[in-house]
Amino acid sequence: MPQLDRIIVLSQIFWLVLIFSIFYAILTHYFLPKFLKSLKIRKQVIDINTKEILKKTEKTLNKQGSLIKILVKNLEITSNLLVSYFGQLIKDKKGVDTLIIDQKISFVILNTIKFCDFKLLNSIFVYPKSLKFKD
Repeated sequence: MPQLDRIIVLSQIFWLVLIFSIFYAILTHYFLPKFLKSLKIRKQVIDINTKEILKKTEKTLNKQGSLIKILVKNLEITSNLLVSYFGQLIKDKKGVDTLIIDQKISFVILNTIKFCDFKLLNSIFVYPKSLKFKD
């Protein structure tokens, strides 16, 4: 059988080892460094993006906190004004027209919501990718 011939087997083993050694050398010296470099660059991009996201999240949370403080302060002022106004009405014993008061309160609440939505939308920056704008 020619497959088991000793003369042919030794030359086949030699060429097999030689071809795989060359293939291994080419892979480790040319392709592996390029592959590792691309992995390293990807990791750096991910790290940079994570840092940017954390900064923007922190800014948003700070703006949200300040907006909540302003809203709470304004609601306290409104509450104090309403309490004092109703206190005066009860002391004067005048007829209270609740419909007008409800309309005024709903108008103030509507304007407050519109103002807060406007401020919130203005605090969110949206940039197209084609401009590649960095804040």
